[in-house]
Amino acid sequence: MKIVLLLLLTLLLSLCTTGAWAGEPGEFIAIAYHDVVKSKAELASDAVTVDHLIDQFEWLLANNYHPVSVDDLLAAKSGKKPLPEKAVLLCWDDGYTSFYTIVFPLLRAYHFPAVLALEGSWIEPAPNAMVRYGTTMVPRSRFLTWKQLQQLADSSLVEIASHSYDLHHGIPADEYGDKIPAVIAHLYNQTTHTYETDQEQFQRIFKDLKKNSALLKKRLGKKPRVMVWPFGRYTQPALKAATEAGMKITLTLDPVPATTGNLREIGRVYPTLNPDLSDYRGYLDPDIAPPIRHFFKVSSKDLMDPRPDTEHQFGRLLDRLKSLSPAMVTFSPLVQGKEGLQALFPNTVFPLAQDRLARLTWHAAHRGGTSTFLWLPSLLFSSKEEQQKISPDFFAQMGKLAFCEGIIVNAPTLTRELLRLSATRKAADPAIHSWNPTRRKMFRQRLLKTSHAPGLINALKKIEAFQKWQPFIEVALVVPLDRLPELTVEKTKFLLQYFDFLLVDGRTSNNHDIAKMLKNDLGRLHVSGLLPKISLLIKRKSDDDIQRLFSDLPRYNIINWGYEYDDFLEKRPTTISIRPLISKSSDPFQ
Repeated sequence: MKIVLLLLLTLLLSLCTTGAWAGEPGEFIAIAYHDVVKSKAELASDAVTVDHLIDQFEWLLANNYHPVSVDDLLAAKSGKKPLPEKAVLLCWDDGYTSFYTIVFPLLRAYHFPAVLALEGSWIEPAPNAMVRYGTTMVPRSRFLTWKQLQQLADSSLVEIASHSYDLHHGIPADEYGDKIPAVIAHLYNQTTHTYETDQEQFQRIFKDLKKNSALLKKRLGKKPRVMVWPFGRYTQPALKAATEAGMKITLTLDPVPATTGNLREIGRVYPTLNPDLSDYRGYLDPDIAPPIRHFFKVSSKDLMDPRPDTEHQFGRLLDRLKSLSPAMVTFSPLVQGKEGLQALFPNTVFPLAQDRLARLTWHAAHRGGTSTFLWLPSLLFSSKEEQQKISPDFFAQMGKLAFCEGIIVNAPTLTRELLRLSATRKAADPAIHSWNPTRRKMFRQRLLKTSHAPGLINALKKIEAFQKWQPFIEVALVVPLDRLPELTVEKTKFLLQYFDFLLVDGRTSNNHDIAKMLKNDLGRLHVSGLLPKISLLIKRKSDDDIQRLFSDLPRYNIINWGYEYDDFLEKRPTTISIRPLISKSSDPFQ
């Protein structure tokens, strides 16, 4: 009996300590580290203390994780040797001296391979120089010496990668002088009031990558074969520039599992705030739960100050975002003017209202602290003859300046085509419940290659054109409330194979009809576990109206909701009434 109890206890302990992930074939987790320090007093937000790093290494060993090298990834990709289960790729960005003094001895002790990414403008200057690090000047001595780098390059454990020569900073990206990462922004010329062309941007990035590769080749004897994007940000043209510069493998900060099937865009998790083991384990779970989406939609017209040189109305939105702390805010890139529709970005279809899309999307996220989604209205996907001029090129023009976290596709024709297709096909994605925008994009690309429906092809090409400039975004599909009766479990799985979440549009219905529909038509999805990927949008009528409905939704296991429109100029709904229901820190079931 004692032996049985001992075996049960051992099993329970192993379940508590062992990582739950075995992963699919070819899947691995890449981890982005930066500086390593000896004490908490030295910590920056992206640094880790050496004791925590040792704990993390020990935990990887104890739970049968296998650090792999770039050569291992290439061998698995070519079919020569499969990756081990629980493969992880350890990466260090920026080239701090701590990599040589602290990390490298640990790598040798544990026999762990790693990737080290170097920025040329930080390591080329003389030892006593000052170098520009972001917006500040720091001593060159903060980074590795060439003698140290040569020892690291000669080691079989360290893969020297490029981190660009001088792209790890922001550049002026609009007439307001907003600084946006140099890899993803089109440089704005304040004198000529023009953006650099796509070709000029490509050449700027390509020349920089070639310069850094040449520097590393000259000093260390070998060109890098891996590119690590500054800030983790990149575009499809940037990927092309890296390939032409000899780096077919690139590392991002897209926080999703990577796969040997796509070494051009290796996502990496990014441990911050010196995580202990309880937090660290969460970074290594590939089955990421979908985020809770409490959100509101704002009128783009309200974002337009009467005078382009004023910021009063946009400033009020930023204050509102900070006050309410929603998970998401959405608005349209088009605005209704006196003479028809106008755009918030330069394009070849609509007149320009104000060139503000880059500023609005970037600052709503980085100053407002809220994920920014663009609401793409149905007219952009219309099959009517007069809308044929809205081509994928228009979406590419928008994507250049839309520094957002996602887009919401309100395309009834697309929804109709997908529901029709779902009657003959089943979802093939075993990870349908997890959050992974890269995976959804892959399935959309597969569908585009196999589809013969013109409306479906047209919509998917437009989404893909947008993602040329914003590769890692979420894409949501709007489903009209009256289509809910069609959403069987299998059809819902089919739609969620291609979209990160579904947004049920209840703006034209009253609360009673909405509640009835949710109970009858979405209730059957509860046991499927798909409800966390479904959101509800309603039209704001009164504070009490919103409170009643949102407070009642958890009864139907609906936890994602939003409303149109938020009157951020007059602070309606009132902060006290809506914040408990819309803040991302609120428990939807409380």
